Amino acid sequence: MNQIPVIDNQTAWEQTASTLSNETILCIDTESNSLHAFRECICLIQIGTRTESFLLDPLVVKDLSSLGKIMADANVNKVLHGSDYDLRCFYRDYGFNLNNLFDTETAARFLGSRSPNLASVLETFLKVVIPKSQKLQRSNWALRPLTPEAITYAAGDVQHLVALAEALRQRLTTLGRLDWVLEECQRMEEPRYQAPDPPETAFLKVKGSHHLMPRELTILREIYLFRELEAEKRNCPPFRIMSSETMLYLSQSPNSQVGEVPGLSPRLVQRRGDELRMALERGASGPEFRRPARSSRENPWTPATRERLATLKQWRNARGESLDLDPALLWPARSLERLALKTDGWVAELHEDSHGRVRAWQRREFSGDLEQLLEVA
Repeated sequence: MNQIPVIDNQTAWEQTASTLSNETILCIDTESNSLHAFRECICLIQIGTRTESFLLDPLVVKDLSSLGKIMADANVNKVLHGSDYDLRCFYRDYGFNLNNLFDTETAARFLGSRSPNLASVLETFLKVVIPKSQKLQRSNWALRPLTPEAITYAAGDVQHLVALAEALRQRLTTLGRLDWVLEECQRMEEPRYQAPDPPETAFLKVKGSHHLMPRELTILREIYLFRELEAEKRNCPPFRIMSSETMLYLSQSPNSQVGEVPGLSPRLVQRRGDELRMALERGASGPEFRRPARSSRENPWTPATRERLATLKQWRNARGESLDLDPALLWPARSLERLALKTDGWVAELHEDSHGRVRAWQRREFSGDLEQLLEVA
């Protein structure tokens, strides 16, 4: 295997970027440190052409504006596998948007793949086996220097993507589904990154917190704020400080001896036990927190509308089986619900989709079937 260059200075990157800007197709992937840092960031960017692979070190090369221009260039086809996470990270860290995407994971799903991870897709469609290491998947990609194993592993994610994209395109064209995938990819180009909720309200998303009483929620909030502060100080993910299960236990048993709480690190108790006890006291004595009341809505579901929804889902399942596709790809579930609830006016849902969920290819392929079904349902 040829030596894979790691670009770790600005001059080398600008020279490489100038060459890459003349390519018609590029493959892109990223590695981050989400399991090892309080605020994750992109730690490595893999770029592949038809013949070469490059690893760009964004922890050293600070000006990535040339990459932003390449990503935005609609004349360059960008191939990514499972692009959703990468695109959100690019937008979060650099404000980059991407044009002309071909997502090979999406393409594989539209060819019937039920295991669309990269290793499986490469083996299925190209008979190529790449090394996958759970240890490297979970490793801290912010550490330097990169080991030879890490370099080989990272480059493997882009080395075969051009050939894979071409093979998938050919099969999709044969089946008449290429335009389906291209529309899906175009929709995926829109950045969907949302900043996290502030800690003062994010604690309400702790799994299991909906079972807590107002006083217990007040205690949970204080524990959550304690955990966030400690994680930021130590620059590690909050779950490494304290698990959700431990926080719930403390919320419901605030008088427990912290040294005896299941799942609580003895090191944390030794170093920050006093601060944790103070957090518990604040939660036990402060004003109770009450969840915002949900707006009460009349239940629109009747036996007739539920039966109509069941009929629509049966149609989707049958069509998915006949096409050897995941039925969820064929029509959005929320749209099926709206169709089931509308005793009239469903023609607009089929042909206009003001909610923006139904794809043009879905309306083109399946709205006629649904219209016939609804006329007799």
